[in-house]
Amino acid sequence: MSSLFQDLSPAAPFRYFEEISAIPRASGNEAGIAAYLCDFASARGLFCYEDEIHNVLIKKPATAGREAEAPLLLQCHTDMVAEKHGHVTHDFEKDGIQLVREGNILRADGTTLGADDGFGVALILAVLADDTLSHPALECLFTVSEEIGLEGANAFDYSRISARRMINLDSAEEDTVIVGCCGGLRTDLTVPLCFEAVEATGLRVTVGGLCGGHSGEDIDRGRLNAHVLMGAVLRELQAVTPFRFASISGGDKDNAIPRECEAVILPEDLAAAEGFLANAAVHVADCVVAEEDRGLCLTASRAGLCRVAATEDTERILSILSVRNGVLYSRTVPPLMPETSRNLARLRTEAEHLAVAFSSRSEKEERIAESRAELDALAAELGGSTHHHAGYPGWVSPADAPLVRSWQRAYLETTGKETAAAMIHAGLECGLISAALPGLTAISVGCNIHDLHTPAETMELDSMAAIYQTLCRFLQKRA
Repeated sequence: MSSLFQDLSPAAPFRYFEEISAIPRASGNEAGIAAYLCDFASARGLFCYEDEIHNVLIKKPATAGREAEAPLLLQCHTDMVAEKHGHVTHDFEKDGIQLVREGNILRADGTTLGADDGFGVALILAVLADDTLSHPALECLFTVSEEIGLEGANAFDYSRISARRMINLDSAEEDTVIVGCCGGLRTDLTVPLCFEAVEATGLRVTVGGLCGGHSGEDIDRGRLNAHVLMGAVLRELQAVTPFRFASISGGDKDNAIPRECEAVILPEDLAAAEGFLANAAVHVADCVVAEEDRGLCLTASRAGLCRVAATEDTERILSILSVRNGVLYSRTVPPLMPETSRNLARLRTEAEHLAVAFSSRSEKEERIAESRAELDALAAELGGSTHHHAGYPGWVSPADAPLVRSWQRAYLETTGKETAAAMIHAGLECGLISAALPGLTAISVGCNIHDLHTPAETMELDSMAAIYQTLCRFLQKRA
């Protein structure tokens, strides 16, 4: 093991995390990590199956004397969100993650860390590699493209799995055992734009310095959406001087709160627009609610333009930027948390249209349908169209199920601390897998990971060790 983790124990999960971090594995680019997993299984004589989209299933027989116990499914996803700071030259298709350790905290050098869900991959590999560990028969499923719509879990052939107990290792709070999550839907909205050629000087307006975050787990933490903030600023500018859009872009991932947005505009009164935006840049900090967004900045600089959208397109774009966003409905009974949310995730002006991506989440199917209908109505009003995809169901397991209680006992015995059963406002593969395996009882567990889906992502190393030790203790207990 490298010097980065040589002082940590148990060593195996950290060794595997370091090894997989060197493999590029952004969503859609999982062939390399799949090959690694297959080689790992082959070297240990374990059953391994890889499907055509690079989902991998590895099976390990029960240790002697435990053959009669019900098998257990361990599950995680191999892909990671590929986000980086604007100045970073990292190529997610070719480069491994550059790990940086600061005491108990692990982060990456200017990019997402990939602890979501690299920690899960590492823990399962460490379990499979340990021939001294007593356990029931293990079926270990490594899925792909979770971060872009749970595509791997949706496509897998579950006739290959016999287990009806599952531990999903894809959560981000050590002291919580997840027993339910919301369902979700992604929507691509396309609106046609008409451009005309010009030779003019306009303004490049940029919103940046925001923290962003996971569009489910962080949606209620007051973090600003760069697109929504840009819309609010430009709506006020419109009252000062009319303008037309030349372009607008922001966001990269459908499941991340956008951190940056850039709009290039042509104001009728350039000086008035510059004056307004200079004043807005001074006061924009007043918009900050969450401490994580304290780096917010608004800048404006002159830019040469060769085309602008038609006048009526300005209002259409502003209508999209002002659509309901964030937490739409909250639960009124415990646990008090978001019930329904929507994230304006990504937008781009293309050759002749504006492409926008939304993600909707809710524990209630009728609320997902409501969000879908609202976006359909918006698209129709603007002369555009919608494409809904990557839908997935919510999921709930009984909070007092034997699987839940067994994990809670193992965690208490390992750490001396209690762990609470909870639901989360995020999507997990448990819903799709439960629908495919009738009778399945599932939980989701994980270590402390912060600022998921952003370059600020960090993981607590002692927490990763605690969850691995809890998993080992759980496996050693006879069902």
